[in-house]
Amino acid sequence: MQRTGVWKELSWRHPVWEVVRYYRALRGKNAKKSFLDELSRDKTLSLGEKRLPIHDEVVDLLFQYLDVENNIYLSAESALRTEEEARSYCERNQLSVGTTKTKSTDHHQSSKAMISSVTGVAKRVCEEKGLDFDPDPQNRCVWLNNETLHITSRNLDGAVPGLVNPNVIWEIKEYWGKTKGGSKMSDAVYECQLVGRELREYEEKGGDVVTHVVFLDGKEQWSHRQSDLRRFLDLTYQGLIDHLIIGDQVETEWESILTDSLTSALCD
Repeated sequence: MQRTGVWKELSWRHPVWEVVRYYRALRGKNAKKSFLDELSRDKTLSLGEKRLPIHDEVVDLLFQYLDVENNIYLSAESALRTEEEARSYCERNQLSVGTTKTKSTDHHQSSKAMISSVTGVAKRVCEEKGLDFDPDPQNRCVWLNNETLHITSRNLDGAVPGLVNPNVIWEIKEYWGKTKGGSKMSDAVYECQLVGRELREYEEKGGDVVTHVVFLDGKEQWSHRQSDLRRFLDLTYQGLIDHLIIGDQVETEWESILTDSLTSALCD
């Protein structure tokens, strides 16, 4: 999943994205409806006695985006897999699946099925292109280009061809617990937003273009965190995430996305 059409032409700094973030922060359907009604009627955002005029273009873009995003959300939710489905893909492709260990034996021991899927495809593509890759970085990515230095704020989940000047980096947020999720899901949004924003700022300073890919999976938990899943869609359409790959899309889209991204990077 990536942004297309008018959204691809917008800067990630366009003011419509701040309005989208404000809309997401409102609690409850009534509050959201009231805000949209006021915006449509008065082209104004009100907070107590404070009133902020919103340009017509921004208002129009907001309503267009919310219509588009609603359809995208339904597609995104339908792509999420159960843990059994994710493991089955790995088994069919002879991919070894690890387990996320927890101290409590009563806690669900989640598999690393998405990690295994992503790594398996990346290994095949990189071998075909004669490239190295790091599937489990134990340090931060570093770029040094055109006298511009950038270091990621946190360790990521994969990088091609390695941690120094990678062309493609990725983050994986798979959750297979039997609960309804929690704050970790919101934390995942903020972590990916931070990485994406810093990459875009680095590129603006003259650094090379870097492809930022995010993977999500876990039908039971993500379906209970609709607001967080929608925020991931927002980040993708804003341009802070270049490709958002959800659930079974890793089986059909990841290989071509990685191949095309590396081909483009090697040709530049």
